Amino acid sequence: MALAVSFRFDFVDAKGKPSFTKVRVPTGFTISGYTDFGILMAQLLANLSTCRMTGASFCVGLDLSSSTIKAIPSGLSDIAQKALFGFSTVVSGLRTKMKLPAISESKMVLGSDVLDLSDVDVAGFISAMETGVVVTGGTIEPTDLRGNNISILDYARELFRKK
Repeated sequence: MALAVSFRFDFVDAKGKPSFTKVRVPTGFTISGYTDFGILMAQLLANLSTCRMTGASFCVGLDLSSSTIKAIPSGLSDIAQKALFGFSTVVSGLRTKMKLPAISESKMVLGSDVLDLSDVDVAGFISAMETGVVVTGGTIEPTDLRGNNISILDYARELFRKK
């Protein structure tokens, strides 16, 4: 089952408070088609709102429900137990971070809240974040929100949060 493509349109009001709305559309169009839709829908939404339109993005979902990547969660999995990764980007002084839910205790340095960077899975993930993933047609390199390539890991530790 193909998941809908989700567009997010960001706004800021006169008090500087941000908000957003989402519009979902079917799959099957080209990136160019989705880009055109996003621009046209942004104008339609801006015409309705008194806020300033500050951005738009779209996300293409992948249905992994029938994949064998990991069919059943571990009985000990808990989304509140997270791994927090902090990265520097190629732009000096700019950093980004991400949280991964339900980190396995086996990926931690015993007796600490630090991820074991020598663990094969941890090292593989960090390498992919720093240097990219080779795909047909090139290498896709992760970036921060502004599109700056991630360059190096700053920290990787355990974190406990509800969501």
